Amino acid sequence: MSPWKFLRFLFLPALVIAASLPGGWWNFSVPAICFVIHPLVGFFSKQKPSLHNDEAPHQHSSKAYRLVPSLFVPVLIAVTIWSVMKSRDNSAIEFAGLALSSGIVNGILGFTLAHEFIHRRSWIEKIAGQLLLIQNNYPYYGIEHIGGHHVYACTPKDPHTARIGESFYQFLPRAIRLTFLNAWEIESQRLLRKKHQTISIHNRILQFILLQFFVYAIIIVWRGWTAFLFFILQSTVSILLLNSTGYLQHYGLLRKEIVAGRFEKISAQHAWTSLQGKDGLNLFQVGKHADHHMHPSHTYEQLVHHHESPEQPTGYSGMIWLALVPPLWFRVMNKRIFLFTNKTL
Repeated sequence: MSPWKFLRFLFLPALVIAASLPGGWWNFSVPAICFVIHPLVGFFSKQKPSLHNDEAPHQHSSKAYRLVPSLFVPVLIAVTIWSVMKSRDNSAIEFAGLALSSGIVNGILGFTLAHEFIHRRSWIEKIAGQLLLIQNNYPYYGIEHIGGHHVYACTPKDPHTARIGESFYQFLPRAIRLTFLNAWEIESQRLLRKKHQTISIHNRILQFILLQFFVYAIIIVWRGWTAFLFFILQSTVSILLLNSTGYLQHYGLLRKEIVAGRFEKISAQHAWTSLQGKDGLNLFQVGKHADHHMHPSHTYEQLVHHHESPEQPTGYSGMIWLALVPPLWFRVMNKRIFLFTNKTL
């Protein structure tokens, strides 16, 4: 797939602005397209297998693949600033619609790209990822994701692996709470190894929180408390989207404990896959999550599909709707886990 084709996702931030110009209910265009039209089209479309990079050797990446995600960063930040500015003058309906739209775009694109950048070695890309995390009010996510989730995924120690029979509503507060607590513990251990005090200028979490409050202060002084409330609401939407995606990706999949405290190596069987054919947007290969855990240093275009991974019945947007109805979710997904487990025994 050409790297430039990923630029089509720019239609989402463009739609936030375009839909807000006529005002009113048009502000709900983004949620309508992403969570009504898109899952319906995916549901009624004939499934096509993903052929792109399907279990192919990992190829050397071109510079274009590195450039394309970076182009989104100033766009997403600009759209958020524009939305915050406009929010103060909106009616209640427009305020709610714009907060939903901005939050969905920052959840879908902002967190996806922040996740991509925090895995990279370039300090410029790491800064880009951190800017997107601060924009989404989740500045410590990267610390926990790298040092926690990628170490303990699919084990009882990982708060982002949903247990079988655990509803999204049970999973969500645990995931949000332990994201911070685990990040703090990981950072404390890092500082201890470097012989620094936990409460010090060397603490990255404290640095990020100070930057976060600096952003708050700018918004309040510049546009007032209404704009600040808007900023918090849109980031709440994006955080909910991030954690709903996390709920989908590892639900009910656990690694076997070899000896006390030691687990088998993570494999393609420990993450749900969402094939490109079922989720035509192919959002920076996010559906090939198993390969990401197996090769976390690989960039998005290098990820491949593994046929031995369990498969979700639909794309992410449809799966999020399913997760919101626990009885239906359990009926569909627990059966798939049972069938998949029996197949792999």
